[in-house]
Amino acid sequence: MTDKQRARLTMMQATLAVLDQYAGVYATNKALSTARAELAALVQDLDPTAETQQGAAAPRSAGAVKKATKLHLAQRAAEVAAALLAYADEQQDIRLHTDADYTERQLRRAPDNDLARISKNIHTQATAHLTALQDQGVTQQELTDLAAALTAFQQEQTAPRLASADGKAHTQALTTNLRAAVALLRNRLDKYLVRYQRPEPRFFTAYQSARQTINTAARPEKPAPFPLPQPVPTPS
Repeated sequence: MTDKQRARLTMMQATLAVLDQYAGVYATNKALSTARAELAALVQDLDPTAETQQGAAAPRSAGAVKKATKLHLAQRAAEVAAALLAYADEQQDIRLHTDADYTERQLRRAPDNDLARISKNIHTQATAHLTALQDQGVTQQELTDLAAALTAFQQEQTAPRLASADGKAHTQALTTNLRAAVALLRNRLDKYLVRYQRPEPRFFTAYQSARQTINTAARPEKPAPFPLPQPVPTPS
């Protein structure tokens, strides 16, 4: 929520407070009572919408995967890859040797998309050769742990994009609700209040005062004017 939007929301809350304070004055005015209820509903929606939008509008930057999650995947993949590499060398399987020839350091330094692709391939190859790898002590649990680490890593990759889309949706909802509330004030409530200007001046004045939007955002201070050089007095 911007400073301008927050100022408008504060104005609407103040206007509602005045309408509640003088509810007895317009108790028989059904149109005004209905408009007041509609404004209250919009304001109620704006508060949680603004909080959600504010939190969602600041997602982690794209590709900012948590280091711990990436490190965990690199460790699990490197452990399985080492066993695969030894088996490939024993079988003189050049293709499998190439697929498994990765150290933990290389995996940690790999781009996110490459790490996911390599880890998935290591898991696929290890699953296919699990019976042979069991001679080295590799277990099904290790492959399960690798698959879980890969899933967690991929979820971290997609989270920023989902958060960004969610933030845009909430921003749009916030803008729509604010526009509806402003239109309700200008086109109906302000017009309803005109008839109370003479018979109920205190009510009318309080309403008009509450309707003033004050943007309390901090404004940058103007720099102090640069002092002009003073003429040097000439000796007499």
